[in-house]
Amino acid sequence: MSPRLMPPRLMPPRLAFGWTFLAVLILTAALAPARAQQLVADLSAHQINITAGFSGADLLLFGVSDGTGDVVVIVSGPDATARVRKKERVSGLWINTASVRFDSVPSFYHVAATDNLSTEDIDKVLRENGIGLRYQNMSPIADIAPEKAAEFRDALIRRKEAQGLYSPQTGKIEIIGGALFRTKVAFPATVPTGTYRVYVYQVADGWVRSVTEIPLRVGKVGLEETVYRFAHDQPALYGLFAIAIAALAGYGAGMLFGRR
Repeated sequence: MSPRLMPPRLMPPRLAFGWTFLAVLILTAALAPARAQQLVADLSAHQINITAGFSGADLLLFGVSDGTGDVVVIVSGPDATARVRKKERVSGLWINTASVRFDSVPSFYHVAATDNLSTEDIDKVLRENGIGLRYQNMSPIADIAPEKAAEFRDALIRRKEAQGLYSPQTGKIEIIGGALFRTKVAFPATVPTGTYRVYVYQVADGWVRSVTEIPLRVGKVGLEETVYRFAHDQPALYGLFAIAIAALAGYGAGMLFGRR
């Protein structure tokens, strides 16, 4: 009897993709010029598509470094103007008594690092390079006292954290084998659309040794994109269309219940 030929065992597609990409990263780091060998990083996806059933997304950021110093990851959403209002109890009613507008406020902000960022050397590097939420230049538009600006700025950060748009704690970057690293970035269902800035820093000896920028885009697709563009490009027509739909819905409901 002739021996049976067994088919070769194939690696699962996801596992094969992961090992293939890891091999590419290591090969890229090895073949890159000496000055660029310090840091190579990428995302598991460069586009987050928001559809009707979108409930959030998790992206994997991974890479390889020369093992020197610490790695810091910053994911920042599109900047926008934000207004913070302060409510106080007046004659038994809660009313807005003051408000401050801030310019250049990141709509999303996530920080991850291999260290807790509490050491004096790392904190000095973060401060000098504007890395991290506490060193973001979120300036009030009006000329107000620094103490008041700090109070409203803290309130703005707390609101963003409650919405899941700012990370209240520094995310952990996992080190594998002394050179490979990875971390997960979670995006909530309310994540704003636009172009995001993703930076991976290698910090050592009191300065930034290397930095890598990774492209990321968050956008609506399908019917959501069509409605979104129509609402922003033709706001007047969109308003009339919404009123017409509401009127037709009310008329249909009246006809349906009126016959009973």
